[in-house]
Order: sequence, then structure tokens, then C-alpha cells
Amino acid sequence: MVIGFQQKGDSMNAQFKLLALATALATTVACSNMAPDTAATQPATASGATNFELTIAHVNDHHSNLDAHSRTSLQLDGESVRVESGGFARVAAMIDRISSANRHVLKLHAGDAITGSLYYTLFQGKADAAMMNHVCFDGFVLGNHEFDNGDAGLKKFLNALAKGDCNTPVLAANVKPEVGVSPLTPRGRWDSFQPYQIYNLGGQKVGVIGLDIAVKTKQSSQPDATTTFADERETAEHYIAELQRYGVGKIILLTHYQYSNDLALARALPAVDAIIGGDSHTLLGDFNSYGLDSDGPYPTQITNADGEPVCVAHAYEYSKVVGELQLQFNGDAISSCGGRPHFLLSEEAPAAFDDTGLFTRIAPQASAVAVRDTFAKDVDVLTQQVIARAPERLCMQRMGVISREQCGSAGQSDMHQLVAQAFLRSVPAADFSLQNGGGVRGELPAGSISLGDAYRILPFSNTLVTVDLTGAEVKQLLEQTMAYTLSDAGSDGSYPHGANIRFDVDLSAADGNRVSAIQTRTEQGWQPLNNDQRYSMVTNSFVANGSDGWLLLGELSEQGRVEDTYIEYAQSFIDWLRAQDQVTRPGQHSTINYTPVQP
Repeated sequence: MVIGFQQKGDSMNAQFKLLALATALATTVACSNMAPDTAATQPATASGATNFELTIAHVNDHHSNLDAHSRTSLQLDGESVRVESGGFARVAAMIDRISSANRHVLKLHAGDAITGSLYYTLFQGKADAAMMNHVCFDGFVLGNHEFDNGDAGLKKFLNALAKGDCNTPVLAANVKPEVGVSPLTPRGRWDSFQPYQIYNLGGQKVGVIGLDIAVKTKQSSQPDATTTFADERETAEHYIAELQRYGVGKIILLTHYQYSNDLALARALPAVDAIIGGDSHTLLGDFNSYGLDSDGPYPTQITNADGEPVCVAHAYEYSKVVGELQLQFNGDAISSCGGRPHFLLSEEAPAAFDDTGLFTRIAPQASAVAVRDTFAKDVDVLTQQVIARAPERLCMQRMGVISREQCGSAGQSDMHQLVAQAFLRSVPAADFSLQNGGGVRGELPAGSISLGDAYRILPFSNTLVTVDLTGAEVKQLLEQTMAYTLSDAGSDGSYPHGANIRFDVDLSAADGNRVSAIQTRTEQGWQPLNNDQRYSMVTNSFVANGSDGWLLLGELSEQGRVEDTYIEYAQSFIDWLRAQDQVTRPGQHSTINYTPVQP
């Protein structure tokens, strides 16, 4: 494998980098996980063009999910089954299997390695870096959540990733920290990462360019104010041209840019052969009959600006899937896209999954388990870590069957209100938050509050989602939740609780008239809901899909008016608890006046 890049206008090191690149391109270097080989080993076509096969083993958006998912619900032959899935030790085993079975392999990670589980809460990326170094990825692109703790937080993670013998190249062509200001760039723009990597595989030059999603990272994460993000397409065009000047004809984009954006980017750009992507948590492959929603085929093949094929692949989320992309080249052009996703299951899962071409039953890699266990034992202990205190009981009750005695003088559910406040603190740009009653599963007694308590109260793998909706749609949504609460097929878990929003509820009224006096809190105080005004609401990803009777959100999601922040909802509550220290009962709840169903 060879490495080299040069950015025009870079500091006094530019000439040195160019010289190093020229030297590297003339030399074949064997990577620790690749046997040395030469172009002579590749068959040539009648026209003289060389046939070449490249395998890419890839993951994305593992979000500190290092443990297996113990109760994944799937469908098999029309029956519901629960199986253990994923876990980073299975990712390591699968990538090792792919690497052993193929000659020319790149192991790529498409970003958002960190934030999302107790492993990150406790170890701030060190556990993720250790597991990633064990796999030894050949390339890692920065994602938006890499910036959640600012440039300094990212620098700490990258320092941990740089430890050991792996030396994974970190790619981010369009990320521009201010030189001399950001801890990422104390001396020059490429101190902590680089725009691309050039590999020599079997005498073939393969270039991989890294791109992060620009606007989302700047607006929804926390990079330093002086760190900017260049346009994805313009950046790609610049570095594609640079690679071509260096004689690199096989070009791959490693992006954290979302599936739909990747498709548009591929169509707009020349010379791109493949895109390995992330950010949208996209599941590709025909998983629909197994109880999972698929967004397209694996791989997805489209045509670039030159009229040549481009292979696009994503690998879902949370250490559940490893993608195996097979690229066939004729010269520098793609002749075919192949491969498959490996949705990783326990060996104890039904053997029928083996015949699907989608699922792979595989044991966790023992050496990877040993690495994880150095952190897991502390996770078990630190789950008891006290993060706040409650001077009195903080109750939880389901509003559809309200019992005012349960919560004493407050008359409402403390826990739901506090969680809604935490949502709003994590996404301060939102006008208000709403949370379904069923998303909160416990209460807090007076005394110490631990990390374990937070995860007990919010046990699901939900994330925070923002929704763009009008005042009229807010009213419609609230009425839908009340109707579902009262319906025979519904659940009182649909009942809404919010922060910076309040309303009266009369469950004895006719459908469409159960919610009234809706107000939102603004800088000018409480104001009546304006039917024509657009509002930004933060909620959880479960109801954002239209679940639990929140049907309107499913429709808005299809219209592109819902965006996942990928902030884990339990993490938002943990952060809020830490900021409070002493957690007291809320002085006001979102439901002001409540009338139950009349007998």
C-alpha cells in the first residue's frame, strides 16, 4: 500500500510531500494485511487493458456500539424471531474472513465511529479507537458526530486512534480547521488528517477521497466556530482532478454524506468508480421480507457524468452489518459491481438465515472480545456511577390512565416532563419537544441517580429527530395521539409530553376537539400556536416513523421534513442530569388542564 497527497498552496512542506508522493508511486509497499504482488499477476484483455478485482469490506455509523444487540427482532418464514446480532467483535471476525478470502482488499469505515453508547460516555472514544485499531482499517472518514465534543474532543479520539502499529489514514478533504487555532491543525491543515489516500494493489493505483457532510456537521454538531466545511461536490471535483494528474485512474469516494446525496454526487461527477457511504444509516439489500426496511439494492449501480458505472454501497448502523463490495475493473473503468451485505447474527440464530445471501452467522472474534472486555468490565462497574441526585421521588405515570394521587401535588408525570426538557437541551435550535409516554419506562426514587438508572428509564435504541411542521400540523398531531390513546387498538403510551409547549386535554370531547389552548414558549413568553407558522420540533426516532399513533410524522418523514440528529436519546438525558446535579420536580407540565374520559 502506498500513501501520498499534495494540496496546492500548502505551506513549505508542499515540495517535500510531492517528492514523497513521486517516490511512493514508484514503489510497491506491502501493508501488514496485504501480500505484496505485481501487475504481472493480473490478466490482460485483448485490447491490453488489465482486469483487476478490488474487494472493499466496509462499515459505517457504529456509534460506539461495541456490544452485540441481544434481542434483534426479525421475520423468518412469516414468523417473528429474536436473535443476537452484530457487535464489533463480529465485525472484526467478518472483515477478517473477507480479507482472507480475497486478494486485493481495502477495509474502510465511513464515519460516525463515536457517540451513542455507554462506551463513549465513559471512555470518550478510547474504546472505539482500540477496537478500530484491532481491525486496522485502511481508511476512515470523519463524520458529523466526530465533532460532538468540538475540535479538541476529536483530537483526543484521533490521538487514541493513532496509538499502536495500525496507523489508519483519516480522510476529510472538505474539513478546514483554522491553522494555528484549532487543536486539529496547530501547524498545517493536514496535521490530523488528509484529503485522500493512494494505494498500490497488484500494481494498480487506487485513490480514496474522504468527504464529510458539510452543512449538517456545522449546524448539528459542535465543531469549533473557526472550523469550516467546503462544498462536497466542489471538493470532490478538485481532488479527482488532482488524483488524475498523479496518474490515478481508479477513484473511490469514502463519504459521510447520506445515501441520496451519494447517488446525486455520483451522477454529477466524472471519473468516480465507487462510493462507500454513511450518515443516513441506510440498509441496502432485499431485507423487506425479514422485517427490515431496505432503501435500495446492494450495491446500487448508477452512471457517472462520463456515462460510466458507479457502485454505491452503505452498511446500515451500530455494528450490525459489514458490506462486501466486489469491484471488477477493465483498465480504469468499472466493468461490474457485485458483492453483498453481511447482517451479522449469532451462531445460535436459525440456520435458515444462511440461505438468504443477506445474513451471516458468525462467532465473535476472540481477540476482539478480549480488547472489548478491557473496557466492558469497567462499563459494568461504572454503570453504578452517580451522575445526579433527586431530593424527592420523581414519578412516572401514563397519562391516558392518569391517577393524580400517583404524583402527589404535581398531578402529572415528572419523568416524561424531565426527559422532554433534556431533548430540548440537546437540540436547542428546536422550538419545542414532544415525547410519547411509552418512551419512558421508569421513575426515580429519592437519592442518588446513576448512569444505570438513566439507561433503565430510557432503554431503547432511539435517537433525537427534528421535524419541520406548521402550527396546524402540530394541532393535527396532538389530536392523532389522543385518538390513538383512546382507540381499542391503541395505547396510552401514545400520549404526548413536551417542553416549551403546553395545552389542555379533554378526552371526553369528540375526535378533533380534544386538545385546545395550545401555546409555545418564545423569547416573548407563552404565545398561542399560530396555524400558519412553521415550527421545529424535536422528538424521538420511534414516533418520527409514525409509530405509536403519531401517524403524521410518518407522512412528514416521507416528504423529507424529518431529520435524524443521531443523538442517542438516553445520552441526552444523561447529559441533562449531569448539568442539573440536583434534579427537582418540574414546576409545570405540558398538559395544563386534563379531563379524563367520562364514564
